[in-house]
Amino acid sequence: MTTVRPGDPAAPPDHRREAFRLYSTTPDTGRDALWAQLRERHGPVAPVELENGVRAWLLLGYHENLAVLQNQHLFSRDTRRWREVVEGRVDLATARPALSWRPNALYADGSEHTRLRSPIVDALARVDMNATARTVRRIADSLVDSFTASGRADLIAEYASPLPVLVVNSLYGLPDSYGHMLGDLTAIVFGEDARRGEEAVGRIQQFFSDLVARKHRYPGPDLVSWMLEHPAGLKDHEVAHQAALINSASHQPTTHLIGNTMRTLLCDDRIRAAYADARLSVQDLLDHVMWTDTPFQILPARFALQDTRIGGAQVRAGDALLIGFDPAHRDPAVQCGRDVVTGVVSGSRAHLMFGAGPHACPARELARMIASIAVTTLQERLTGLRLAVEPEELRWVPSPFVRGLAALPVAFTPGEPPRPERSRPEAPEPVAEAEELDSPEGDLLGRLLSWWRGRRTQ
Repeated sequence: MTTVRPGDPAAPPDHRREAFRLYSTTPDTGRDALWAQLRERHGPVAPVELENGVRAWLLLGYHENLAVLQNQHLFSRDTRRWREVVEGRVDLATARPALSWRPNALYADGSEHTRLRSPIVDALARVDMNATARTVRRIADSLVDSFTASGRADLIAEYASPLPVLVVNSLYGLPDSYGHMLGDLTAIVFGEDARRGEEAVGRIQQFFSDLVARKHRYPGPDLVSWMLEHPAGLKDHEVAHQAALINSASHQPTTHLIGNTMRTLLCDDRIRAAYADARLSVQDLLDHVMWTDTPFQILPARFALQDTRIGGAQVRAGDALLIGFDPAHRDPAVQCGRDVVTGVVSGSRAHLMFGAGPHACPARELARMIASIAVTTLQERLTGLRLAVEPEELRWVPSPFVRGLAALPVAFTPGEPPRPERSRPEAPEPVAEAEELDSPEGDLLGRLLSWWRGRRTQ
């Protein structure tokens, strides 16, 4: 046995005790009350069901979450080690994306994790952050241009969702049209239509496979080209999977960080006033939201490599432990007070949104930059910005994992229609003419773009 956290209660709880159905409807009292109820009943580690008969442990305590994130010798990220998979109750081929398996750094441990992660980290380190900041602002302005004259918008569908994927697409060295295609496919994957989602997963795999083939022919100063030339020597399909991981890992968290931050500004009078008066910086505002309204409330998962005792729970080898970002931030042991002037949580930079340990997010600064420019652009461009519905009418994404709005309808004073030269897309870097080929005679990635354009006109 391994005691991860000493001083736990002497009597271990029974793993067979009643588990909360995580897939069930959220209680009327909300998630905050749910975490408190589970903590009162089970302590810092609670038994849950991901679906009927599929068990896991939910980490409620801040320190328990941190211990599991940091200790790869006791807890693996490889879903193939999951007891439910080994014993045949879960098929990784049909599991939800976060609980499936892919040959990328997210699902690897040890030396294999280092081999797959180092090209990502080193490629991101070569990104010119000043140039990227200008690209983010250009894309943000272009998205605002598309709705500013109407005086109304859904800030999720029309802004927060497309922005991150368009930025990452620019880091692949592609024109905006490819980013809009990738954004559409990514949104379908996270939607509620399982059949369309399965098709979109296949198209995204095709996108990144074709992208790697193109970068072999036309390398440039971009993430994929840099990963292809990295001394780790990844195979083409491995580079494709790492590039896909960058997109998927950045999309939902950044989308809902932007959306949740805008909801906070629109619903909290004290924070909005402090931000408008420059008493609250955009970075402090983001940290407040990441602590109080983190985009991922639960993150799958770590898998025990041996029988382990943590937080009073007797965890068996192969058990899944869900990382509870949101409940960890509600842990009474680390509760933070609010600043009396601004209303934001003090000490909120201890949040776990970007993880910790070997799998900590390598693109946290990029994500923060995208979100900060996104929020600043809206505040500068939209006069009289306000919610178009009552706050209680806002709908959350129906997921036990994601904490984000399905839509954020707003109203504002209509602006001038954009000038044609301002709204015209602009390539991030000069690229070979083949980059824009979309006819059947073009390369495979261009043909995929033609397919997507055809689907949009149907």
